[in-house]
Amino acid sequence: MSCTGLVPGAAHSITVTSADPATPDSAIAVAGEKTTAKTAGADGTIAGVVTLTAAGTYTIVVRDQTNAALSSLTVTAVARATPTQLSETGVDPLPLALGAGALVALGAGIVVLVRRRQVS
Repeated sequence: MSCTGLVPGAAHSITVTSADPATPDSAIAVAGEKTTAKTAGADGTIAGVVTLTAAGTYTIVVRDQTNAALSSLTVTAVARATPTQLSETGVDPLPLALGAGALVALGAGIVVLVRRRQVS
């Protein structure tokens, strides 16, 4: 989220509030907090990342030092789909092991045949 047109160098607060009173405070994080202070840059802009871990409707408000609301935004967070199966990575070693075993057996057979011919 970002807010522009602010007084450069002035402190502002960002507050995130859930529309559902049952949403725990732990479901909201603004750089690790529910309310955080940001100082507007030389261009009069503040920016921050808001993380919402619970589905629901939230209101994000930017306020100045006098607590006057400068900007307000309502967002809806949806539940993240959980995967039903882990991704399959790697390789099945059985075909490689069987192929390697066959090559070793073939090599051993050739050695036995060559030695028998040398003896006779």
